[in-house]
This record gives sequence, C-alpha cells and structure tokens, in this order.
Amino acid sequence: MSYKQNIFLALTIFIAIGFSACEDAIDLDLGAPTEQLVIDAVINQTADTQYIYVSKSMAYLKNGNYQSYQLDSIGIFDTATKAYFPFQYKGNGVYYFVPPAANTFQIGHTYQLLAADNGQVYFSQSELNQPVNIDSFTYKYQEQGPFGGTKGYYVTLWAKDNVGVGDHYWFRVYRNDSLQSKPTDFVIAEDNSINPDGRGDGDLFIVPIRENLSPSPYKIGDKVRVDVHSITPELYYYLNLINTQLNNTGLFAVPSSNIPGNIFCLTNSKTKILGFFGMTGKVSTPEIVIQ
Repeated sequence: MSYKQNIFLALTIFIAIGFSACEDAIDLDLGAPTEQLVIDAVINQTADTQYIYVSKSMAYLKNGNYQSYQLDSIGIFDTATKAYFPFQYKGNGVYYFVPPAANTFQIGHTYQLLAADNGQVYFSQSELNQPVNIDSFTYKYQEQGPFGGTKGYYVTLWAKDNVGVGDHYWFRVYRNDSLQSKPTDFVIAEDNSINPDGRGDGDLFIVPIRENLSPSPYKIGDKVRVDVHSITPELYYYLNLINTQLNNTGLFAVPSSNIPGNIFCLTNSKTKILGFFGMTGKVSTPEIVIQ
C-alpha cells in the first residue's frame, strides 16, 4: 500500500470515529425552573376590543400549554388626561377592554400599564405613535415570486414611511382571516427600510418590505389584508429579539433564553417579570379577495 493510500485510510478511520462520537447522548441538568409572571399587552388606538394576556412561564423542555393566570387588577392610565381604563377578566388569562370609540387611546399620548397582584404592583410605560398612511394595496400573478417563491398571486403594499427619522413599524398579514405567524411572515421596519441609516426617511417602503408580505403565494378566492402598526423603538427591538429566537437554528445557533421585556415590579425590584407593554398606531389595508 502506498504512502498516499495509508494517509487516506487513516483519515477515513478518524472521520468515522469522529462522527460516531457525535451520536453520544448528553444529559443536561438545567436546574429547577423559575416560574415567572408573563404579561403581553399590545394596545392600539382603534375601536377594536383590546386584549391583555397573562400567564406563567414554563420550563424550556416542558411540553404543553402555558398556565393562564388571574391578577387582582390590570388597566391602562393616560398620563395626559388622567383617565384610567380598567380591563375586565374574561377567563383563561385574558383581559379585555371595549373602547367606546376610535381614538379613545390618543395619538401622541403616553400611557402606563398598572397591574396589581398579591400586594405587588407592576408597571410599564409606552407612547402611542402616529400610524402610517396607506396609498393602496395591490396584487398580481407571477410565474416566480419576487424572492424565489413559486407561481401564484403576490401582494404589494404601497405606503410611505412617516416623515422624521426614527419611526418603527410592524406588519401583520391576515390570510383568510387568519394571522400569518410563521417566522417567514415576520416583518418589521425602521423608517422605510430595515437599516437605521435614515436615508429613506419619508419614502416608499423598500421592495423587500412592501413585496415580501406574502412569502407563499395566494390562490384565487383567498382573502388578504395587512395591519401596519407604528411602534416604539423599544417594541421594535423586542420584536427583533423574538425574530432572532424564531430563526435560531443551524450550526451556529446560540442557546435560547428569556427575552427581557419592559415591565417591572415597583414594590420589589428583585421580582422579575416577562412580557411587554406597547401602544401602537394601527392602520389596516382594505380586505381584498384574489380574483
């Protein structure tokens, strides 16, 4: 056997041993999980019923549904008008408030989330930013999607970023009345782009945003609409962290962890809480039916 053949044989054996070693099971001791309160409250200025969701966190490796939780009280306070809006308990960790009219929560005002439970008081604060103006919402048939998708109908949102550097947006797409919530459906923007340089301030949203709201094509008869939320920078970065976790796969994936929110315990600084409170300026496209 030649020298080269000996080297090749040795490398083959080494690689085979290495791959077999990768199959060994490893037991990880993650320690006892710490149960934490979770409050998710994203509120807009429309006349739609507004919801707050309260639950308890669960261990990372535990299967099943989150445990719902009932607080003593929860509501939102307008720092400008001094009005307090209590949310009523519906059950299963869900609280609701029915605005008497659109703009009950007013653009430009600052709002505070106040929750009480077993002597503890939880607090957060958020501004309500101006919603964006939508010009039109169109669709067309394409043999190939704008970003490599299969043939079908694709939608385009024609809208401009609000004038002024530092605006943030969250696009939520509904297909046949169902919110599209896969990682590929997650779209957020800073000004009219995905970069914080501000060079496109006040311009149309760039193509990867306005034409990437339907990663999979629509069929004839499908209904579609898009909700555009004007959000705070804090909510933008929170959603960005969520997007990172949702797409945290592959060889270079990092260990998953709880995403820090913006809700704090006023009565005990050592008490940690998860979730986020954010006011958003919401505007919706007309619902269109693919024909």
